[in-house]
Amino acid sequence: MSTQHNHGRDDAQQLALIPQPTQVTYADEIVPLGSQVIITWTTSTTPFTAIADTLVTLIEQIQSECDALGIPVRSSTRQYTVFEQAELDSTVIVLDIDQSRASNAYTLEITPATDQQEHVRVATAARVHVKSGGLEGLRYGVQTLRQILHQSNGRVPCMLVDDKPAFALRGYSLDVTRGRVPTLAFLMWFADQLAYYKYNQLQLYVEHTFAFDELAEAWRGSDPLTADDIVQFDEYCARLGIELVPSLATFGHMYMNLRSRSHRELGEFPEQADRPFGFIERMEHHTLNAADPQALAFAQRLIGEYASLYRSRLFNIGGDETFDLGRGQSATVGAMSGKSALYARFVAGLCDPLEGMGRRPMLWADIALESPDVLDLLPDDVIMLNWMYEPEIDEERIVRIARTGRTQIVCPAVRAWSRFLPDYEGAWLNILHMAQAGLHYGAYGLLVTDWGDYGAINDPRMSVPAMCYGAQQAWSPGSVEFEDMNCRVSTLALPTLSAAHGSSTGSESREHVCSCTLSTDLMSVLCEASQCVSFPWDLAVQWLELDAGNGMINDDVADYVERSHAGTVSLERGVGCALARRRLLEAHAEKIKSWQDANRRLQCCECGLTGDLAFIRVLIDGQRLFNQLGVMLLAMPSDNGIDHDNPMKIAALQAERDQLAAQLESWLTAYRTTWLEVGRYAEFDRIRHVIWSFSDILRAGSY
Repeated sequence: MSTQHNHGRDDAQQLALIPQPTQVTYADEIVPLGSQVIITWTTSTTPFTAIADTLVTLIEQIQSECDALGIPVRSSTRQYTVFEQAELDSTVIVLDIDQSRASNAYTLEITPATDQQEHVRVATAARVHVKSGGLEGLRYGVQTLRQILHQSNGRVPCMLVDDKPAFALRGYSLDVTRGRVPTLAFLMWFADQLAYYKYNQLQLYVEHTFAFDELAEAWRGSDPLTADDIVQFDEYCARLGIELVPSLATFGHMYMNLRSRSHRELGEFPEQADRPFGFIERMEHHTLNAADPQALAFAQRLIGEYASLYRSRLFNIGGDETFDLGRGQSATVGAMSGKSALYARFVAGLCDPLEGMGRRPMLWADIALESPDVLDLLPDDVIMLNWMYEPEIDEERIVRIARTGRTQIVCPAVRAWSRFLPDYEGAWLNILHMAQAGLHYGAYGLLVTDWGDYGAINDPRMSVPAMCYGAQQAWSPGSVEFEDMNCRVSTLALPTLSAAHGSSTGSESREHVCSCTLSTDLMSVLCEASQCVSFPWDLAVQWLELDAGNGMINDDVADYVERSHAGTVSLERGVGCALARRRLLEAHAEKIKSWQDANRRLQCCECGLTGDLAFIRVLIDGQRLFNQLGVMLLAMPSDNGIDHDNPMKIAALQAERDQLAAQLESWLTAYRTTWLEVGRYAEFDRIRHVIWSFSDILRAGSY
């Protein structure tokens, strides 16, 4: 027997498991699954009625893997200690609860069949024993077994797995509010992936995309989730062993709610409610007036209505990025009592109804960390969600909460927002460093976040690799290297994407013959493609929204741009929008001018795609077109002046712009199909507005 803690990929016996178990021991023997699979269970320490629903789900999950192998499955209540001769070529899987073990730990043992009557090993089928102290660990053992079966081709290695997670809570937060509202079918598929990789919590981040009784004015046109959706999905997640936790903006990030005529007076700046919609403004101005009792009562009503739909005893009340706190209608009160006290009192008021319902609040930790006295003023039972999203993190932020003794969950990110393709390497480093620091300083769990800033141009299917990164680091931080992890993702996770809700978007044939040496490993292709960005989506949106609507600069957007590009961009106020746009592009000119190299690499990446992954090709095409867009905008005159000395050159340049405008419009049609594969129509028109605006600018020939 040989012990493996970190699989090498050369040995065919060593499997791609996500997350990698803490201890795996392989034997030098491989056995077939036989003519059929029989699933049985041991319930001597637990009443059968208490585990029946879970057993049904686990049997269904195992059966799905066996169906793919063409091996029939049956379940049996018989205790298989002695086998009939006719059953010696059947693989028997025993699911066993032994309460002397930890409830979230499990062992999984695969051995050859044994003829008990003859006392000899019979290598015609396997015997599989999954044992745990509770249903939680039993689920994890079955997921490991499923991954083994998925790679088995009808033959499995004899092995012993002894496994337990590092973090008790391993969660995922999915933004379903800033543009995309997933279909219920997609959410169920997404939950299936989370269960497969041993997550045990899911939060759906909502601002205005739930059909609250009093918020029809805010959610109209967004295809919101309904009470029936939540109740049905909550039940589905529970069957998978995933706790669905309500996550609702109740203080900051109330932009769409505070633009409504019904509730605008509850915000810090009600006079801003009628300003044109902007992706940047949605992230900047959205805070309830913490000094207004009516604002608190409003948020409490939302909490009460939403919490009643969930079985979870937790509730994420948000509370992050309250940028306008104490700056508008609450300025006088904030000046008298201090912003920290104003913030803490409002948060305490949000927690009051939860206490009455027996729920425990969760709160994003950024405001408390920016104002250290806030931590001392908050209710003791608040769970702090400590988020940092850069590859390199500031561990002191984790230490500061740890010193208070408060329950803390570290929250890294998949780094997919505002991009066509996620920043996989950056996500890996961010998740790794957050997990290692969180484990070192006693964090209770890890919550991977997946945001949709700038309209959710990012496709949630592309977050599955980073979902796997989070699964690994939450289970056993630092035990697998990046390249090895990507090989596992290519083997186990990426093949599921081609079958995920469509992926049937038409794609034009490629005449390009690639002679590059790019790896054929799909995850390596995606990592390469994610770096081929010379004009990113967020920079393009910032450039577009610098226009105040009258040809002058939007001062608020200019402030945001300067903060986002600290030290590289300086924009004069009171000047024309065209000049501000010119300076923003010039600040990034070196990167923008690298578009040809980036697009050559993207073309090679498309050649490396295999299988039915049309939606990935659409995303790569989107980045390719935007790379070209950036350099065309940079070369475009910023006013209506035209050099009439070379009309042929001018005509040729305009023909290129017209062609790119048409390509962007065609691309949008393909992208719309991918959008609807996973979500409702929702706010797709906001994406369309961006694309059409650039097409119009290209055809006009100037900005």
